[in-house]
Amino acid sequence: MAVTEAAGPLAFDWRLAARRILRSPATTIAMIGAGILCGLYYPAFAHAISPVAQLYLNFLKMVVLPYLVSSVIFSIMSMVQDPNSVRYLGRVGMAVLVVSFLSVLVSGTYSLVLQPGQIENPQSRIELGEFINSQGSVSNDLAFPYQPPPNEGSDTGRSILLDLVPNNVFSALASGQTIQVLLFCLLFGLAMGKIPQPSSMSLSQALNAVYRACTVLTNWFIWGLPFATFILIADQTASTGTKPLTLMGGYLLVMGLSCLTFIAGAFGVIAIRSRRSYWATIKTCQPLLMVAITTRSTVASLPWVINLLSERLRFSLVVVELLVPLQAALLRTGPALLYTSGVLFIAQLYGRPLAIPDLLLVGITSALLALTTGGMGSLLILSQMSIVCGYLKIPFEAAFALFVAVDAAVDTFMTLSSVCTVAASTAMIAPSHRETTQSVEAASEQLEAEPAR
Repeated sequence: MAVTEAAGPLAFDWRLAARRILRSPATTIAMIGAGILCGLYYPAFAHAISPVAQLYLNFLKMVVLPYLVSSVIFSIMSMVQDPNSVRYLGRVGMAVLVVSFLSVLVSGTYSLVLQPGQIENPQSRIELGEFINSQGSVSNDLAFPYQPPPNEGSDTGRSILLDLVPNNVFSALASGQTIQVLLFCLLFGLAMGKIPQPSSMSLSQALNAVYRACTVLTNWFIWGLPFATFILIADQTASTGTKPLTLMGGYLLVMGLSCLTFIAGAFGVIAIRSRRSYWATIKTCQPLLMVAITTRSTVASLPWVINLLSERLRFSLVVVELLVPLQAALLRTGPALLYTSGVLFIAQLYGRPLAIPDLLLVGITSALLALTTGGMGSLLILSQMSIVCGYLKIPFEAAFALFVAVDAAVDTFMTLSSVCTVAASTAMIAPSHRETTQSVEAASEQLEAEPAR
């Protein structure tokens, strides 16, 4: 029988429409702009609604550790049984060297070309001094040795090594010591991989269930990201105002350009590896950028990195789950940018000329110091800049107030650059679903072509 009636109109999918609107780059830009205006003109309202955003951030962060524990242990167990997994670790080491070098090179080049610390306007220098004097007590609020004696270097290195190993893994989980938890997961996953599969099957299934449940939770939480972004930007603008941003405009320009360079490069790598257009890659990564801006936490962004690479871009799930947490601890792009550009800014501010050996010292020290910042808060990361300044004999305590005033903006730049670098490096190393399928087909064809013995 011929069909005579035309098919009725399709039902409107409001969830799909809402998802497209909330994940649109235009929505993110609009929310950031609205947050800035709200903080400038309605500061009382911005402060009043700030607990809502903090509650949302707590929801985001509560799934991070179970997500990491389940994904890392499960991935290590799977990769121990794969003899080809060792090659990924060598590539991670190469990525650390390349990223550290590029971080120092990019931020150092922008700092030397733009000279953000050379303030020629006398009025601007007066305002800068007044602001530093008004914030003079802030550097005393942190119990950190801004000018450590040279003989404490060995104690500092020993303390860093001791802090890597947890004496109580449950205490490390409760206090959120990400590096210690990651080390435990790596060792525990290696041990579980040596146990026969029948004995470890129940734990493997439980970890997989925890991982998938955390993935569902992160997909739920993404609906509130634009609104949380608006509230956080409004609260930060109401707290700091625009004067610190104006005084530190040159330095923020250097950090912003450095961050933008790494984001653009990361998108290019992901686009090439996933065989997508550049604009399609930007749209695909847009929820990840929103999470990084909202949380200002590399660790809190890791579930979205894993979901982006494995679910949406179709890279190998087992490899992605291993590499993302590991590289988040090792690829410290943001702190390397901060230390290099920050030290050069202070040297320019005080008129301290730097020769080529001094620049090499800044680059090497910044790259090495950035590797020790895993799990640290933004202020503690910032305060470690005093170590590099101490080697150059330039003051840090007075300029510290300036960096604290723009910490929210700088921390956002650091998080964005670190998260995008981790995503791009993982995309470069991990095999895609297409490559895995091709390798399996090639292996099967080779077996079929071999003559029977």
